Amino acid sequence: MNVPVAMASTCVVTCGAVTGLVAPSALGPAFLGMGAPLLVGLATVRLVEETARTGLERLAGRMTIAFVVKMVFYAVYVSIVIGALRVAPLPFAVSFTVYFVTLQIAEALYFRSLLMESGT
Repeated sequence: MNVPVAMASTCVVTCGAVTGLVAPSALGPAFLGMGAPLLVGLATVRLVEETARTGLERLAGRMTIAFVVKMVFYAVYVSIVIGALRVAPLPFAVSFTVYFVTLQIAEALYFRSLLMESGT
């Protein structure tokens, strides 16, 4: 299974379908709310897969650095989207929260299976 393709396609399809059915006028803010968690999730999956192949002992250190980078990125991203772009905050926040939490859970489950396969 190609996890990044599954993540991206699932996010785009669900965001478009749900927003299109429930609140078509919120499509832009909803996609912006989905965008950052998806990009960060894809980058995290790539980082963990690469680390699992090349040196699993470095995973904790890399994930710690990635956590700090993610928090700074999210703060800057939300500030730009809400402050500078003046996107409607409610649909953006709902979408961001739903995709952030859902992708964190999906990543955790995938990483658990990946690490179990590697014998760790």
